[in-house]
Amino acid sequence: MKSRFPICLLMTTLLLVINSCKQKEILVPEQAKDIAGEWRVIKALRNGVDITTLTDFTQFRIKFTTDLQYTIENPLPFVVSKNGSYALDDPKYPFRITFRQAGTGAPVSTSFTYPVVAGKRNMSFSFSPGCAANTYLYTLERVNP
Repeated sequence: MKSRFPICLLMTTLLLVINSCKQKEILVPEQAKDIAGEWRVIKALRNGVDITTLTDFTQFRIKFTTDLQYTIENPLPFVVSKNGSYALDDPKYPFRITFRQAGTGAPVSTSFTYPVVAGKRNMSFSFSPGCAANTYLYTLERVNP
């Protein structure tokens, strides 16, 4: 019996040392996605075909503000054509964005992604403006991050 006590004590000490060496996981709370700023189209697909070089997308800009407003410069076929307000379905993990154009009653909602590509934050919108036979996918990049 005496020979078991030192072994149990040694095992307990060893377990305590091993357990104390484990790194503690630190959880950082997810921050709300910040889309405020000026964005431009860097890629455009219509029905899966790249049309980026077929249309001048260089002048189009959409500006999102921190007070949930947006403005459009040089409109193109897009989710909306007039300035207004916007809302994300979830500030931390957005999957949909809803636009409410000034002077119109019905909001327009579309799928939305917010990936980081080559170290830059992008936004991608999928939508059908008017004709359901045409589906667009725009990838936007912040003009001055």
